[in-house]
This record gives sequence, C-alpha cells and structure tokens, in this order.
Amino acid sequence: MAQCALNEGHGVVVFDVDQAATSALAERGAEVAESPRLLAERCEIAAVVVLNDEQVREVVCGESGLLAAEGGADRIVIHSTIQLPTLTEVEASARSAGRILIDAGVSGSVAGAVEGELAVMVGGEEEAILGFRPLLEIYGGLVVRVGGLGAGMKAKVARNLISFGQCAAAYEGMRVAEEAGVDLASFARIVRHSENLSGMVDGYLSMPTVRPADSDSKSDRQRLAEAPYIVSMAEKDLTAAIELGRALGLDLPVASAARDEAPATWGGEPGPKV
Repeated sequence: MAQCALNEGHGVVVFDVDQAATSALAERGAEVAESPRLLAERCEIAAVVVLNDEQVREVVCGESGLLAAEGGADRIVIHSTIQLPTLTEVEASARSAGRILIDAGVSGSVAGAVEGELAVMVGGEEEAILGFRPLLEIYGGLVVRVGGLGAGMKAKVARNLISFGQCAAAYEGMRVAEEAGVDLASFARIVRHSENLSGMVDGYLSMPTVRPADSDSKSDRQRLAEAPYIVSMAEKDLTAAIELGRALGLDLPVASAARDEAPATWGGEPGPKV
C-alpha cells in the first residue's frame, strides 16, 4: 500500500517496530519515523495497518502514539481488522484530540495491495470520508462507503466469512473426493469449469436481500416459488455427500450445517439467531 503511494510520487513516511519492514520502503524513497507520534507530525493522513486491537490502541493512543503528535496528521484511517468496541474507543479519543478517525477494511490479499486494486470498505460519516478518498484510491481499485463508523469492519468480517466458509466447504468436498479415489487435480478442474458456467456463488451475491422472503414483494414471491425446488435439490445432494462421507469414515459438519440451513439460505424461512 505504501509502495503504491511511492509509485505515484507521493511523499510517504513509515513506522514499524520491525526495521526490516521499513528498510525496503526506505530504499524506494520513503522516510522512516522513529515512532507513530513522529510519523504523525510529518503527515497529513495516517493509515494504521497492524495486527490486533492492542497494537491499534498503542499506535493511536499510546504515549508515543499518533494522538500525542504536535500538529501534523489530522486524519487517521484504521485498516486493521479489530473489535468494534476498540474502534469506538480510539475514535472517541481521536475526536477529543480534534482528529477525524474512520475505519476502512481492505480485501484483495497481497496481490491487490501490490497492484493498487484492493477492495476498500469504508465506515464513517460521508462528509468526513471525502478527505480520505484520494489516499484510499491510491491502493483501492474499489472504494465503497458501506455506512457509519464500524461499517467497514463489519463488511470486512462478513466478507472474510464468505472466504473462509467457501474454503471449509471446499475442504470437505476435496476430502470426500480424495478418500473416494478421485484425483484432486482433475477434481479441481471440474469444480472451476462448472463454477464458471453456473456462476452459483456470483448469482447468489446478486440477491437484493437474504432476509426471509416477503409474499407481498414481487421479487420475493419468485424466490418463494423457486425455494422448494432448490431446497429439495440441496437437501438431496447434501444428504448424498454426508452419507458418502460416513461410508468413508468422514464427519462433514459443514455439509450438515448447509443442509440444515438450506431453507433459510433460499428464503423459505428465517435463519437461526442466538
């Protein structure tokens, strides 16, 4: 992300407790600060990309944190995935210090960051976000305000749920295939080819809502009409997978959960709640 800014000719100041993380950027023209406070004093906007909640608190509110700076950065964007109470806490501290703080979850892995094509999910007041947009568009191929403070984190967590959920389902499918004697390289080619044709996941993401279908809504009536057929097919195929897994000595909890949630998945009934 910092490299993208350097590539576009922007002045960049970096800080990291690991000198190796900043040395490569320094070789490309970035300045290296000795603390977040000193970084903030030499920047207009500070972007925080660290591992966890405690590190965010330390970088923003610590004794040598961004808020301890005399002047400098008056805007702070949190890219780290952290708990909402922590975000609310540091935003309140920033506001008390006369700074603007927003959250912006990012998705797209290392390749997206290197190419400046990250998906950036922004949470904050619309007017406040305008001052951050030029920075975010340097490394974001898609920059979307998804709501008020915290909405970016919520969107990022939901997006990661889909990624890791897909991987968990793929793991179970590949486990069944491999134990059943199917060559995994061939199986992967089949899955990729059929998914490109069916676009099942992409089509599902195009639904305007995943709340229970409303019989008074024209579009929802169509969902309700299609739901019995889709649910029946899902339950049949998932039951076959579960039974094959059992015959192979495999437990398939993801497949079982998918079968149980099939009616809610396709709009036929409300999803489970805590």
